Amino acid sequence: MLDLTNHRIAAETLTDLAGVHARRGALRDAIVCYERCLATMRAHGDRDGEAQTLASLAGVFLRSGRRADAIDCYDSCGRILREHGDRSGATQTLRDLEVAMRDLGAAQAVPARSNARTAS
Repeated sequence: MLDLTNHRIAAETLTDLAGVHARRGALRDAIVCYERCLATMRAHGDRDGEAQTLASLAGVFLRSGRRADAIDCYDSCGRILREHGDRSGATQTLRDLEVAMRDLGAAQAVPARSNARTAS
């Protein structure tokens, strides 16, 4: 039997399960698993685990079209990584954040262009 009293084991299990859900396209289920993992990390004050989980959750948010949520996750992740002096991780998170923001801008621009055409 798996001992889930250790928060790292519980988090790993949730992360693995989220990955399975994401690979089969069950993005809502993946998000639920990552959010439970995030709550576990926060409850135990595990900031490194929190940053890793936020980055994974952001990726699933992007895949599910929830770009604003992805941006929030990347922003929080980057803040934690900077606090811990992880310059490499913070730099990668900034790149991911830039892509998410660019995607969000493009997604918001499409309806605006459509509205402009119909108004003419």
